[in-house]
Amino acid sequence: MKAPERLRVVLYGLGQIGLETAKVVLARRDIELVGAIDVDPKKLQRDVADLSGLSRPSGVRVSDRPAEVLHVTRPHVAILTTSSRFKDALPQIKQCVDARAHVVSSCEELLLPHVRYAAQAKDLDRYAKGMGVAVLGTGVNPGFIMDTMALAATAPCLEVKSVAVERVVNASTRRPNLQQKVGAGMTPARFRKGVKNSEIGHVGLLESTHLVAEGLGWTLERVDETIKPVLATSRVKTPHVTVQAGQVAGIHHVCRGFVNGKETVTLDLQMYVGAKKPFDRIAVKGRPDVTLLFENGVAGDEATIAMLVAMVPAMPKLEPGLRTMADCPVPHFRAGN
Repeated sequence: MKAPERLRVVLYGLGQIGLETAKVVLARRDIELVGAIDVDPKKLQRDVADLSGLSRPSGVRVSDRPAEVLHVTRPHVAILTTSSRFKDALPQIKQCVDARAHVVSSCEELLLPHVRYAAQAKDLDRYAKGMGVAVLGTGVNPGFIMDTMALAATAPCLEVKSVAVERVVNASTRRPNLQQKVGAGMTPARFRKGVKNSEIGHVGLLESTHLVAEGLGWTLERVDETIKPVLATSRVKTPHVTVQAGQVAGIHHVCRGFVNGKETVTLDLQMYVGAKKPFDRIAVKGRPDVTLLFENGVAGDEATIAMLVAMVPAMPKLEPGLRTMADCPVPHFRAGN
């Protein structure tokens, strides 16, 4: 399917990521914002540009009637930023597919939903194919640094034995709900309870582990997953939380994937307030070995927004169905848009 010259886009979800995405979309010449959806009563009927802090009106007002917006605007692509969990985002994804809109979403579990929701993912894949649209989960992590970029790093290898990615993120610079998700300010006991109840942890790390393995043609026999607290050694204050020494500053979340009894995919994420030396490192053991180092780390929220918008032009070119980043052309910035 040939992409139209200017893609009509609807934003579904106007939290912090959605509103920042709106700024980028409104600045692009190859994308036209035609609709905006959110359930927050304080945002209804307000201009998206005004909510995003822009002075020039966009002419697009927020509605809490998704079916109506999608029917009237007929978008080519819906950018969905409502939930981290696939089961929560699924009804909204189906609304977009009903309208024959491609879907690109920051929903972390949508990166590779069959890992946790095999039957629902199979049904969504079949439905999207029938409607002739593609559905994709992406972002910075998951979606780029610990999976897509890790796969790209293996391109010059004749043989790959293992892939290990280490990411250290200073959560002090991130949005408040992310600081909450990593447990900043909690006691160790409250943190352990949150992990047990699946309230604490980085959503998508398991999916990234499987995406790397599947992209390399490996079938993981098991994945060992650990989530431990990073404790503050001194008082740390952010605009959103104050963490005392001994309290939880964030998480150390690791997934280890095994093939034939050997650890072949290792994703090691430390995300906590006060991290002094953020970085991302990808290490491929093979022929030849390859190591990539991002010295200051890849910025989280800004990079997520960039990835969502960067994938919009690719969506009409993808095969219909549930797609992954391994199916997509190499994402990149394009000047002049």
